[in-house]
Amino acid sequence: MDKNEYPFSQDELVIMLKDLNVKYPHIVLAQSILETGHYSSTVFKVNHNLFGMKEARQRVKTALGTQLGHAYYDNWKESVYDYAFYQCRYMGRLDTEAEYYQALDASYAEAGEYSSKLKQIVERENLKDLF
Repeated sequence: MDKNEYPFSQDELVIMLKDLNVKYPHIVLAQSILETGHYSSTVFKVNHNLFGMKEARQRVKTALGTQLGHAYYDNWKESVYDYAFYQCRYMGRLDTEAEYYQALDASYAEAGEYSSKLKQIVERENLKDLF
């Protein structure tokens, strides 16, 4: 299969988050839902960007550049790898969900009440049950 032809599904994303041993995968999954408008945003469809990521400047990255004001990737899986690199670099020492949410509010989100929105998605969609 060509690397540009990985069909996206939330189930495949869950598998990948597990395989990569992403920290707090239910929160990361909620981010993907929020950032893409349930996988319907232009940034997701055109840029293959699941997390609204900006192109990294000072860490390992998989982004090919910036387009539509966000990082763009060959495919959605490259977006997940990029988030995993981000998490390792900036979020790896956080020990609790509360610290993780606090860090997202402080440095990741441009919108207010980001962590509150994520918590609502985790609860509403029972995301913890997937992991």
